[in-house]
Order: sequence, then C-alpha cells, then structure tokens
Amino acid sequence: MFKRDALLLVGHGSTILPDAVRPLFAHAEVIRQSGHFGEVAVGVLFGEPNVAAAFAALTAPVVHVVPFFLDDGYFTRIAIPNVLLPLASPSRVVRFCPPVGLHDGIAALIECRLMRHCEMFGTDPKSLSVLLVGHGSSQATGRARALRRHAAALETGGRFGWVRIAFLQEAPFVAEALAGSRGHVVAVVGYLVNEGAHATKDLPFLIAQERAQRGTHWPPVHDLGPIGADEAMPRLIMDQVAA
Repeated sequence: MFKRDALLLVGHGSTILPDAVRPLFAHAEVIRQSGHFGEVAVGVLFGEPNVAAAFAALTAPVVHVVPFFLDDGYFTRIAIPNVLLPLASPSRVVRFCPPVGLHDGIAALIECRLMRHCEMFGTDPKSLSVLLVGHGSSQATGRARALRRHAAALETGGRFGWVRIAFLQEAPFVAEALAGSRGHVVAVVGYLVNEGAHATKDLPFLIAQERAQRGTHWPPVHDLGPIGADEAMPRLIMDQVAA
C-alpha cells in the first residue's frame, strides 16, 4: 500500500548522548527490510540526524511522519509540525500519524514483557506487582494520559497483583512509589522511548537505591528496562501509518 511512499520516524534525540535514539534506528531498519515503504528515514529534534535534513533527503511524493514518542503533547502537536509543515509543497505531501505511544497495543507489549519475566523466573504473575515509570513533567503535571490508559488496561486484565504508575519528574515519584511497595515483589518497566540518561542512569539508580534499602530481607525489585527498544515496536509503528 505504501511502496511508493516514504516513512519518516521522528524522535526526541539528544545533544549529549548520540546513542539515545539507537532503538529508533534499529526499528527503522526492520521496517526498511520489510519492504512496505519506498524509503525509510530517521530524524530527531535534538542532535543528529536533524529531522529537517532527513525530510529533505527523501524523494517520495508522500511522507508519512510517525513521532516516536509515548504521549501526545508539545513535541508531537507543535514542535514536529513546526519543523516539517514549512517543507511541504504541492509535490510533497506530509501526513502526520499518531505517536507510537497512543497505540492500544502498548499495554499488550508491556504485558508480554512481564509474562516473559514470570516464565523465566517461574513466578506466578499474581504475585508480581507492576510499577510503570514515565518521564513526567515538573511544569505540566498530569498529562501522561497514554501511560495512565495503558496502566488501566493492564490492571483491568487482572493478570498481576497490582499495576501502578510513577514518574521521574512529577508525583508520584519513583522513590516514594517503591518505598510504598515494600513487602511486594515489584517489576519496574520504564515507559521510556529513548536510551537516554533517564533510562540508562536515573531509573536504574533509583532502583538500586531501593534494593539497598530492602536489603536481603525484603522481596526483590526487578528492573525490566525501558520499552523503547522492544521488538514489537516496528509493527506498532506501521500500524500507526495504516490507522
């Protein structure tokens, strides 16, 4: 259906950690190998490859833009269109697709990761408590609508002991949420799309602090990592184009 079109995946990027968008490049390669699009490119708002330059290098008359973000906010509604809309022309159509994080399949993706963990350790899922950790915002609190929706879907599924959310930059904060879960085996899943400092340093540090507090006499805290690099992401990205 899209063999003559181009797909442009747009990430946040980082001017400090160039490997932060490594998962996005991996997903782009999987989609490129699928042959569903004539061209597949990656661009970022901060760092390289610059999103405007990535768009300019495409030759297809229709460019489908999928934001590699986990919620719909400033970057997806304002920043990305502000960069790309001026580059559109009568011979170049830009089609903005929903951010990947709005896909209903995100909850199933997280559930599959949790179930694989349970199978690996021989754990009854009902004995596992789940903490989903998002970025959050100190200036615009309460906007993580997609995360709340996916957490509610997991909770409704009833496969795990309980499902809660916490944030790195707004309440409920990760440290307090972990402290309040003592007495439970907890699996922490990062609702984070990039492999930046939050995913590779901040969240692991908070988990390590909680483990030190629990010592050997409390149930463990398992770090299941961020979801951005999950192998199911390419399918969800292509679904957002077809939606």
